[in-house]
Order: sequence, then structure tokens, then C-alpha cells
Amino acid sequence: VGDLHTHTTTSDGNLTLRELAEHARAHRLDFVGITDHNHPTNIDSVQDVSGITLIPGIEWTQYHGHANFLGVEKPYDGTFAVQNEADVLRIFETARDRGALIVLNHPSNDSCPFTYDLSRLPFDVLEVWNGPMRPSNLRAIGLWQSMLVAGRKISAVGGSDYHKDRFAQMLAGPAQYVYAQSNSPADILAAVRNGHSYITFQPHSHILDMHCGEAQMGDSVSWRQGLAVEVQLDGLVKGDVLRVVSTNESIDWFTAPASGSFKGSFPVRSAGFVRFELWQSYQGLLPAMPVLLSNPIWFDS
Repeated sequence: VGDLHTHTTTSDGNLTLRELAEHARAHRLDFVGITDHNHPTNIDSVQDVSGITLIPGIEWTQYHGHANFLGVEKPYDGTFAVQNEADVLRIFETARDRGALIVLNHPSNDSCPFTYDLSRLPFDVLEVWNGPMRPSNLRAIGLWQSMLVAGRKISAVGGSDYHKDRFAQMLAGPAQYVYAQSNSPADILAAVRNGHSYITFQPHSHILDMHCGEAQMGDSVSWRQGLAVEVQLDGLVKGDVLRVVSTNESIDWFTAPASGSFKGSFPVRSAGFVRFELWQSYQGLLPAMPVLLSNPIWFDS
């Protein structure tokens, strides 16, 4: 579990890289993506902070959109500044050629939405959950859902956009749970790229296992009659609602009668995809909001 979107004093964060690494370790995180604005960070400078995987990255920051380039320290040459969409495309294509995982950040944010042409740019992942859950994140989830319905196998991530501890912002709020082959940056990012992950509102809150046979989140299965998605979800609070979202419908499938766990089997009715959302109302005082989002399992016709 970790956080793919953080800032240090290299840009506008309040903690040095070492302090951030130690802060992440204290929060029992396994990895952190360092994404300072338009500036690389020397990950090698804190190799002696054990127990945490630091992933190099840059948050490419413009007035018309932000994107994280993860896994490489120099995703493009020259300046971050652009004059037109051809310059934007050049930067994105260079980052792709160099092996960066490209994340479009907070695409529906009120103050800095992503307004470049999504159909022209190469990218891997959409950040649908940035910081605390709020209307802009719900709009981003809606954008992602429209991509999924259109058949685009785009994975979703969350990130705290951490700068410092403050009201309604914490490191790994939200957190990314990743089913990776190892704790290396390459394996973590490969799992994120492939959708082998899910998002929770904070670390160590919920544990989700969903599969269809040998297929897990992000995988594709040839659809046929009789398939089902098996789900095990731990960390439920009384009143939590587990929602199934597919190509054609959104169903409130299970409401937790008490705190604890749920295990069930959801039949796959047609080709497309199946993913899950967990909605929760804080002590019944606030409107229900998502506290967990899974990536989908795909069912190809």
C-alpha cells in the first residue's frame, strides 16, 4: 500500500525527501511516488531509509493540466514549458518512449482540470481520486466510467497530492493498494499499469480480493455464460454499501448489517467489465461517499 502523488521541498511541499520517506514509513506505507512540480528528485540520496520504496517521478504542471510521469528521473529533455499541443504531445511521447508510467492527474479538478485533448495524448492511468473525496473526484470517476464503457482499458489510481499534514489532507489519503510481484519500483508500476490495484480513502482500512478464476483486477477474460466474480472484502463498517458497476448497470449489491467482512459471488451477465465501489456515510452524519474503488475485471466478447 502506498501513495503515488506527493511533493517535497524540491517544489512546494513542507518535508524534505528524507523526512517524507520517514513519514511514510511511520504510516506503515510500502511505497511513495515522488512527484514534485516540473523538477526531478534524486531518489538515491535517501537509500539508507529502509523499509520504503521510493518511486522517482515528476508532476508535469501547466495551466491546462497536470500529469505524473512515474518511474524515470528524466522523462523529457529541455523545459517543461509548452507553447501549443504539439509541444505537449512531444513531451508525452518522449516520456512514453523512456518507459514512464503516465498518469493524468485530477482531470476534473475545479482549479486545474486537464483540458488538453485526451484523444491525442498517450497515457496509461487516470487519477480519479485526488485528496479527500469531493465533487471533482466524483466527476473524474464519471469520466473514467465513460472511458470504460467505451471499451478503453484505462486503469484508475488515487493520490493524496501530499504537501503537508493539514485538515482533510494526509499522506496516503487516498491510498493505493497494489498486487505487485515485488516491492521494486518497476514491479509496482507494472501492476498499476495493468490495473492490479484498488483505492481506499486511507491506508489499512479495507482489504479487497476480487477474482474470476485466475483473473484478478485489471485482467481480461473471454466472456461466457456462468462466469462470476468472487469478492472478499474486509474492514466493513455497519451501513456500508457495496456497489457493483458494470458496462450496463450500477447495483447496490450488499449493505453491511454490522462491522466486519463480506464474501460473495456476483454473476457476470454480459461482456464488458465489472468493478466495485464501497460507499460509506461517516457515522450517518454526512452524505454517503466512496471509500473504496476497485479497478475492473474485463470480459471480452
